[in-house]
Amino acid sequence: MQPGSKPPSDKAVGEVDRPFDVLMPDDTTAPIVFASPHSGSNYPASFVAASQLDAVALRRSEDAFVDQLYNAVPNYGAPLLRAHFPRAYADPNREPWELDPAMFSGDLPDWVDTSSPRVRAGLGTVAKVVTDGSEIYKGMLTFDDAKMRIESCYKPYHTALEKLLDQTRNKFGQYLLIDCHSMPSIGGPMDFDSGTGRVDMVLGDAHGKACAPEITRLVQQSLEGMGYHVVLNTPYAGGFTTQNYGKPVLGGHALQIEINRALYMDEQTIVPNDGFAKLASNLENMIKDICAIDLKSLSFDQPLVRDATAHDATAIQRIYAHYVQNSTASFEEIAPSVDDILNRRQAVLDFEAPYIVAEINGEVCGFAYAARFRPRSAYCYTVEDSIYVDPTKTGIGIGQRLLESLINRCTKMGYRQMVAVIGGAQNEASVRLHKRLGFAQQTILKSVGFKFGGWVDTVIMQRELGAGDQSLPRHPGSS
Repeated sequence: MQPGSKPPSDKAVGEVDRPFDVLMPDDTTAPIVFASPHSGSNYPASFVAASQLDAVALRRSEDAFVDQLYNAVPNYGAPLLRAHFPRAYADPNREPWELDPAMFSGDLPDWVDTSSPRVRAGLGTVAKVVTDGSEIYKGMLTFDDAKMRIESCYKPYHTALEKLLDQTRNKFGQYLLIDCHSMPSIGGPMDFDSGTGRVDMVLGDAHGKACAPEITRLVQQSLEGMGYHVVLNTPYAGGFTTQNYGKPVLGGHALQIEINRALYMDEQTIVPNDGFAKLASNLENMIKDICAIDLKSLSFDQPLVRDATAHDATAIQRIYAHYVQNSTASFEEIAPSVDDILNRRQAVLDFEAPYIVAEINGEVCGFAYAARFRPRSAYCYTVEDSIYVDPTKTGIGIGQRLLESLINRCTKMGYRQMVAVIGGAQNEASVRLHKRLGFAQQTILKSVGFKFGGWVDTVIMQRELGAGDQSLPRHPGSS
């Protein structure tokens, strides 16, 4: 297909085709998945009619033609996932429910994230503005508008991406996700580098959390060898996709690549320029280098999960104090002392439940334990989990390692149910973690806590351990 500008479609997404497609290789030989989430250009007629911007202005939020720049991906044994819906319509590089209440005519559900930095910038899951800061809509939207976009475009895209990543990990043991983007050549009005010219390429690995450093270095060296000026994580360190799927300690790496649009297109008219063919050729060389990476040879510090000892109390107190003082993850308001931590650990051990830590290179980076759910004796087969990760080491899979170990240990000890009591209905990371490991949400207790001057909900989640309620139990803790 020859690249070229085209006006928004007069058909709705879903009437044209699926919200995405996947270019598959004849044979998948590389543990790599490429994805282009922002190059979609099928604009629903209802969206165009509701906008106060013209066709070209709407397209300035697109990573226009990026999917075409990466067309060679299948030739090197890897799939390329391409969104068809435009970013201004629904943004798959956000959490699923980041919405600005000022855009909507009615109240939004309590569980919607209305205050994230992306929402405040006007760039939530349903954006308020395009890249240059111009507001998109003539009037107000309804929550049903946003829900329809998320259900029909956002969720199918991520379902497809998760399927590709799962298939890749099942075949190769690991995966590397390359999230393909482009950026305006000059920082926009909402960016910290507003009015400043940008480098050729930005690699975002969430400041080393989303992929092994050898991967980032290899891609940087490949691009610099072709003469490009490359920087890391500034101004883009990676969005939701990079942070959500980049879990190196679990064998999943993710790297975001941002390309300066001036290298390949006229940013005002959204038309490819004379540099397009050269860039596409150079990117093919980079793709070849990436698909040759041997992920199994990479080193990345793996957390060791072990029983906590009394010597770990200082590190545990430091980690936990952060959450007491800075979040609603804990409903405590005064951080406990080291002696308090020691006494709480002993109470867990007296109950015959596990208290564990994760460490990397000898440093405690998280802890978890299973406590008595309720004091009355009939609750003796049910435990409540607690998990806290060093705030400087979140997002790399430590929490999942801890929870997996806690579930396995409690199952072997004879417990039959595990309950999670999650502080704050907007604690999406904890909710996602528990869902990933088989917990189901049971209810939300509204406004049961009051912290930092506001009411806080609690999310109750639960999963069975072992046989659950399908057979008579043995005494918990017995071997």
